[in-house]
Amino acid sequence: MKIIIPSKGRANAIGDKALRLFPDATVCVGEDEQDAYAKVSQNLLVHPAGVIGIGPLRQWVLDHVEDPCVVMVDDDVTHAYSQVGFHKRRIEDADTVRAIVERMAILTTDAGVRVFGFTQAARPMSYANFRPFGLNTWVGGLVGIIGRELRYDTTLLLRADIDFCLQSLLHDRIVLVDARYSFIHTRFGEAGGSARQRSSEPHEQAIRYLRRKWGPYLDHVPAKGTIRLVVRVER
Repeated sequence: MKIIIPSKGRANAIGDKALRLFPDATVCVGEDEQDAYAKVSQNLLVHPAGVIGIGPLRQWVLDHVEDPCVVMVDDDVTHAYSQVGFHKRRIEDADTVRAIVERMAILTTDAGVRVFGFTQAARPMSYANFRPFGLNTWVGGLVGIIGRELRYDTTLLLRADIDFCLQSLLHDRIVLVDARYSFIHTRFGEAGGSARQRSSEPHEQAIRYLRRKWGPYLDHVPAKGTIRLVVRVER
């Protein structure tokens, strides 16, 4: 299993966030920022500066990392939560976090599934003990990929993980999601990353494209000033 943290414009913050949680991870950065990131990590994977956007960047990583299991972690991930019990439990220990991800990678490989991740909603009251895993949704923040049979849509600079998960559901009927844990990050709250691409028009263009491509299998719901995209694939 190879853990990759794609990052852009956050050399000053990544050491207190994703790199603190995954200290052995490889940080994937553009060649124009190599010197800045070298001050916080010696384990860099450098891509051409022209590789911009989630779809192109994730596919570039898959094309240039040989390990059959690649886990891509957003650079603004700060901690994990365990949702088992009446109160969620914060997890910041790096060894514990890695063990959680490794066990999920093993389970996914044994099940013959290509994509895995963790629930994106840190709400213990919505967690059902009799349903510890989800099978038909999308994952983000932390995305695990087994093999190279699927490819990212490189026309998507935003929301590319949704498209990738829908591809997995089309081919395998499963995206394996561990509902017991969630990884917390500030997706829309900071500069750097894909913030420049997340202006209103590019965001809306990506949503329109996805809805044309996937039709009734993808719905959008306004939520707290943004758009929440919901996968509608029955099992």
